[in-house]
This record gives sequence, C-alpha cells and structure tokens, in this order.
Amino acid sequence: MTSPFTVLHVCTGNICRSPMSERILAGLTGEDVYNHGAGISAYHEGENMQNNAMTELESRGYDPDGHRARHLLREHVEASDLILVATIGHLDYIAERFPEAVAKTFLVRSFGPMAADLADSLPDGDTAVRGKALVDAADARRGGYDELDLADPWGMSQTVYAKIADQLETALKPVASALEPR
Repeated sequence: MTSPFTVLHVCTGNICRSPMSERILAGLTGEDVYNHGAGISAYHEGENMQNNAMTELESRGYDPDGHRARHLLREHVEASDLILVATIGHLDYIAERFPEAVAKTFLVRSFGPMAADLADSLPDGDTAVRGKALVDAADARRGGYDELDLADPWGMSQTVYAKIADQLETALKPVASALEPR
C-alpha cells in the first residue's frame, strides 16, 4: 500500500469548523486518506471540540471522539498533500506564512465543486495518485470558482452547527468521490 493521501483541515481555533471538516471527510473516505486538523490560533490548544460540533457529528454518524485542538505548525503543512481552510482569511494566513503551500491550499466550500468537475478527468490509480492529480488540476483552475467562506459557528446554536455540517457534507462528498481508487 502507498502512503495515505494526507488532508489538513484548518480554521481559527481547531474546535469547531476544522474538526467537523476533518471528521466528515474521514467518515466519507477509507484508511487511504489521513485527515488531521489545526488552528491558526493557539488559544484553544489541547481543548476538545465544541459540544455542538460533537453533537452534530454524532447525529450524522461521524466519530467525534479523541479530538484535541492543535496550533498550526510548519510540520503539519509540509506533511499534507491538500489543505482545506474555512475562510479567505485562513487562505491568506497560509499564503503569508507558508507560501510554498499555496498551490495545495483551498477553501473547503470552493474545493467541493472543483472536485466534482474534475473527478472524471483524473487518472486511474490509487487514492494518492488521484488526490495529487486532483490538487494539481484544482490549482490550475483556481479563480474559476466562487470563493465561499465557512462561517464560524462558535457560541452559536445547534441549528447553526447543523448548517455548517450541511455545507461541509456538500463540499466534502465530491472530494471523497474523486479520491476513490479506480
């Protein structure tokens, strides 16, 4: 087996959006995709994800257990094949601090439509081959899709967390489908 295709999910505190994104994509893919997350702020480092995020994940059949917030480090960026961020501000953060990672960094809500459009054009192969081709093709198409932020639900109601989870599932299902080996 080849090394897993590695996806880094990034938001601000790594307690709401990025853990939800991470766990949803993990639930939609197999062991050949390694999902991990981090936040651009160290404020919540070591904390579990927000209760509303955990509740929403559980209600949809995803595993919320074992999460601990991490602060984004260079080693997380370097170890990842794809970086999915919540907002344009997070994109800018990556571009400023890790300019070498810009080609593999995308807004999560914008990457889903890209993956849907590009899936049939990807080469046959395992998940890593298809994933790397997807990232390269998406980078070449950058700017051709709406830039859609994922709102921060921190401190909001369960209904807001449900909306975020809906948006993440809509974005991540085509990604999971594009990564399936062929």
